[in-house]
Amino acid sequence: MRRFSSQITRQSLSTCDRGNRHTVSLVLFLAASSSVLQAQTPAQVSIVGPSAVRFGSDAQYTALVNGVSGPAVVWSVDGFAGGKVSYGKISSSGMYTPGNEIYAGHSVMIGAATVSTPVSSASLSVKVLNQLPILTGGSVTQTAPGTSFLLDVRGSNFVAASQLLLAGTDVATVFVSPTELQSTISLPAGTATVNVGVLNPNAAQKSPVSRTLLVQPNAPVSTLTVSPTSVAFGNVTIGTVSTQSVTLVSVGTAPVIVNSATLSGTGFTMSGATFPVTLNPGLAVTIDMQFDPTAAVPATGDLSVRSNSSTNAVVVVSLTGTGVPDQVTLSWEAPANPVVSIVGYNSYRSTGGGSTYQLLNSSPNPQTTYVDSTVQTGVTYDYVVTSVDSSGLESAPSNKVAATIP
Repeated sequence: MRRFSSQITRQSLSTCDRGNRHTVSLVLFLAASSSVLQAQTPAQVSIVGPSAVRFGSDAQYTALVNGVSGPAVVWSVDGFAGGKVSYGKISSSGMYTPGNEIYAGHSVMIGAATVSTPVSSASLSVKVLNQLPILTGGSVTQTAPGTSFLLDVRGSNFVAASQLLLAGTDVATVFVSPTELQSTISLPAGTATVNVGVLNPNAAQKSPVSRTLLVQPNAPVSTLTVSPTSVAFGNVTIGTVSTQSVTLVSVGTAPVIVNSATLSGTGFTMSGATFPVTLNPGLAVTIDMQFDPTAAVPATGDLSVRSNSSTNAVVVVSLTGTGVPDQVTLSWEAPANPVVSIVGYNSYRSTGGGSTYQLLNSSPNPQTTYVDSTVQTGVTYDYVVTSVDSSGLESAPSNKVAATIP
């Protein structure tokens, strides 16, 4: 506060005390206005929760604001508030569920930001892991005289890269399904039992889950053949359906369980069989494959057949076909013993029963066939053909034929 001092001299004009002079001191106190701005201290945020979460499981996270849980925060996954399907979703209470598009072994960033201002935030890197495999049983059966055996392992949580181990050593592994793995192994004669293990990649698995299985020498063997292993539909007119068959035959000494047949590729469908199906030795089932193109382009696809066959537990049948536009193919017989030499033919077309015909070929066609690929769906066309001699003279038109494009 600043202080000012001033003096005011007052002189009396009355008759009394005329000669007196009075001095008055006036002290003014002026208060200088001021405001004090106090800066707000950002909150300290931290996230408490597991650093890894498995597919099929949830993980709970808690945000501490200045060491206390409870203040409102906004949760995010990789920068997206509430998360998204591909990375996983996180609830308003901090419960995180991994997304199904994340590869096992990859990490996501769990974030929490305060609702109050100034905004403070924290993040935590969380690795997404595969589930641990579960091994419930299996079999070791002889597939041929000698030392060759089929190892079939059953359980759950198997993934495409699951690894089978025989007595602690990796063996070639076939992923049949999330509940079945197979391998063809060689065992010394007289082996009674084997120790089998399963490891899942990116599962933070310290040791394989294992089980002892009995060896079954000279046991019945399940074997499936699939024929053909490739189906070529060739050119198929758009709007029409071409059908071919794939046959599955049980050729072993034990029933084959065909677990599934899955199809991929645009324009391809299948019918005629339902799965799973059990085929006793000698029995067969047929899958009808259809190709119904919607565009004039080549198409490819696959039919994947999965079974408990001792060989080829997964068979992939390749599918090919090409859609082509609607067309009309004309054919005729050349005149027998013509009086003059014929050098070619002209093809004519009219639309919808009209009397005006359009020449389709630019020069006489020496062949006795003609393909009209400029037709349109739902239209009826009339065609006639004439012959042309060496002098360029045309014969009278042939009989008229009609074609309706469906």
